Amino acid sequence: MYRHHQTRIFLQQQNDLLRRENETMVHALSTPYTSSCISCSGPIVSTEETELWLENALLRSEIDTLTCFIRKLNSFINLYPVVGVSLTKWHYAVVAMTSLSLKEVVSLARQGNPMWTCNDRLNLDEYYSNFFPWYARNAPGFVHEASRAYAMVPFDASLLVENLTNHVSWQKIFPSIIADVSLESHNRVFQMINVNFMQQISPLIQTRNVKLLRRSMRIENNTWVIVDISMYFSSYARHSRPDFMRFPSGYLVEHITHGISKVTVLDHWVYQEEEVVNNFSSNSRFGAHRWLAALQRHCYNTWSISISSIGHQIQICGPICHTNLLNLSTWMVSIFCTGVCGTTRQKWKPLSTIGFSVNNIRMFTRESRDMNRIPWGFVSATGMARMQVTQEILFRLINRAKKQYIWEHLASVTDMKELICIKRCPNPGNEVSVFCIECNGPKEWYLIQETYYEASGAMIIYACIEAPCFTAIINGEDFSGVEILPFGFTIIPNGLRESFLSAACQVKINQTILTDTDKVMEFMRNTIGDTLENVQNIRYVDP
Repeated sequence: MYRHHQTRIFLQQQNDLLRRENETMVHALSTPYTSSCISCSGPIVSTEETELWLENALLRSEIDTLTCFIRKLNSFINLYPVVGVSLTKWHYAVVAMTSLSLKEVVSLARQGNPMWTCNDRLNLDEYYSNFFPWYARNAPGFVHEASRAYAMVPFDASLLVENLTNHVSWQKIFPSIIADVSLESHNRVFQMINVNFMQQISPLIQTRNVKLLRRSMRIENNTWVIVDISMYFSSYARHSRPDFMRFPSGYLVEHITHGISKVTVLDHWVYQEEEVVNNFSSNSRFGAHRWLAALQRHCYNTWSISISSIGHQIQICGPICHTNLLNLSTWMVSIFCTGVCGTTRQKWKPLSTIGFSVNNIRMFTRESRDMNRIPWGFVSATGMARMQVTQEILFRLINRAKKQYIWEHLASVTDMKELICIKRCPNPGNEVSVFCIECNGPKEWYLIQETYYEASGAMIIYACIEAPCFTAIINGEDFSGVEILPFGFTIIPNGLRESFLSAACQVKINQTILTDTDKVMEFMRNTIGDTLENVQNIRYVDP
């Protein structure tokens, strides 16, 4: 307590000093000079004086910020004097900051908040005048990316909050957004987690690796709030800021009726402008909508599953088999997305693609060992093409086309029959399907397909699995040791009549072949290039 008292005295002295300097500067600037500007007959104000005045105002604002924070911190120490024996000042600062963040998320999530403009953009002037700016005013070169969205989801509110606050379940709910999450520390008040976010499924978009403080609270009988905020304290200096910072973001979960909840998602980032490719910056307003769409997919399939057809030798009996199939598909989506983005936590390393400017091909490699400890290499390759067609039309063309006409490695397939279709969401285009593959080979294979469709983009992801392995998985066998090599497409809208189409695939290569980098790169380049060309041909044949 003595050290805290001394810190407060020091801050007060600094504040008084700056106030006196500010008064002196204001007086000096308001005093007329003997010399004047010939053109305007006004007093001359030097550039040095202007810079000093701005610097003084900036320092004064920062002192006000710290004073406000100390005042808030004092209130917590006064409210919890007994707890203060075991908690450090750092813990008190974290509790104060997360408490302010909880209030901010609740306020911004409420409908009718004047800080949101008519086109649902955040008014930054209103934002900084209403909330405690622990990150200080926006530094030069940094931009805000804020969005919110709400919808009804078929899930019990308290159970949903439990899943969202568990970092393992959280990643499973959002496999196309969260590449990796790990729990660093936790106590009864807050968690500290490391998260790697995928803002877009594209190798051209940098993933956002941040350390977050997380806190949840029940604010009313039937309402909960969950907040995440970057572990970063105030600084105006551009060089001392991380590239990406997560401002108070999270979820407001309200119980509506039995098994139905209203969820409002708030997504708020601040980042250096050059860190985001300009072609994709227009999709920043869909941040919260991506979270909400993924949450709806998770909650809807848990609540209502429809099987359109059951046949062949697959026996799907009961909700456990349904859940196992959906978990397998979710795992496939996660492997696909992290491979496309080349996330380092999954040990993907970039492979030089100099000279592959056509289709913007990007490649990543990683090494692993099979059950017999034999080393193998895995390669993930992605290529992108600009299509003069809308996302809706492109998604429909690819989804209904015969897959063996698009992917060369399926050329030996004579026919595919859809056996199972599970709707992930009430909105069309969000489904998990299982196809029986008929080919000339001796083995029997199944193909799993999951499709995503939302305003911010679409995905069509596949993976082939041997029949015995697939049957064992849906009946409860552990699939963590099963090798899945997904392939598929991502579609990102660009304006009203154009889309970016990315084709991606992963292959397993013998370690000796992997050393021949040129040969591997040539094979992957041809595979991706042929696939994108096949999509173009389908488009011209069936516009």
